Amino acid sequence: MFRAIPFNFRTNANKGREMLENALETAADLSCNPVGRVSGALFPFRVDVVDTETAYEVFAELPGFKKDQLTVSYDDEKYLRIKAERSEPDYEVKFLCRERRTGSFERTFEIDGIDAEKVRVSLEDGVLHVVLPKLPEAINKKTFTID
Repeated sequence: MFRAIPFNFRTNANKGREMLENALETAADLSCNPVGRVSGALFPFRVDVVDTETAYEVFAELPGFKKDQLTVSYDDEKYLRIKAERSEPDYEVKFLCRERRTGSFERTFEIDGIDAEKVRVSLEDGVLHVVLPKLPEAINKKTFTID
């Protein structure tokens, strides 16, 4: 017989309390992002976004996905969408343990002031890398005259 043993708060009360305290302390310590490191439980896949001088770079962890299961789009000149889809197996199978989710997973980010024609997307070792070059400040900025 094979089965996964779930974490049991009743028999492991001290460890459960310690885990909860650590999660709350981590969230409280991060002033710019209130959910901080506990966000992995809230979002379907983990993402890092880096702001460089010339571009925004997005790194999304998508292990086990192939290129044809991923869609990266930039809508309405400000929304970057990363979508991953994993379908159910097309054969009959009896799972003894099932932790990998199937279905559609999506993250959306609001990013403006980029050159959509020069965006680069690559997938290597389960990490999706999206480079969003910034528009030159002169194009991205508009100055108004005062009457």
